[in-house]
Amino acid sequence: MKMTPEALSALSQTPFFQSLDTTTISTMLQEFSCAQFETTEYLFYQGDKADRLFVLLSGQIKVIQNTADGQQVVMRLINPYEIFGCVAALCQGEYPGTAEVTRDVEVLYLPAKQVSDLMQTYPSLAYNAFQIMVERVHELQDRYRELATENVSHRLVHTLLRLMKQNGKPLADGGVLLDLPLSRQNLAEMT
Repeated sequence: MKMTPEALSALSQTPFFQSLDTTTISTMLQEFSCAQFETTEYLFYQGDKADRLFVLLSGQIKVIQNTADGQQVVMRLINPYEIFGCVAALCQGEYPGTAEVTRDVEVLYLPAKQVSDLMQTYPSLAYNAFQIMVERVHELQDRYRELATENVSHRLVHTLLRLMKQNGKPLADGGVLLDLPLSRQNLAEMT
């Protein structure tokens, strides 16, 4: 896959490809395939066999989980240059959530077997993936603590702060733009 210098530069600054030079990343990306999905399409469903690791190039994806009684919980919003599906793909299990496109996307993807091969060739990828998973576990622990100890208004504040940190765009006046297609229902599912 041929990538623009801007995209390669952006990928080299992401946690997954961190510490690899752009030449190595460019060589590695030859293994990836590319696909595009439109808003409201799904990349995978909760319970599907996890057979791919994804890197989001553009757009946005919402990862949701459904409870046994049919409620939805928004687990994460995926933004450009983030990886997703990696734990499930590496463990050869099932995707723990459903990946729904909230803005038209372009993704890179790699079958799990090739991910394992790349991690053996480039051990820093395995370390980087581990670091990403540790960060996400910390986030989930924080969310669990919030659910157990805080009222709804405080949980909403924490959710908005987390969204600003992950998705916010700094403005010239010092503010932060949170340009997300979020409904009250989405916020309730995240809170």
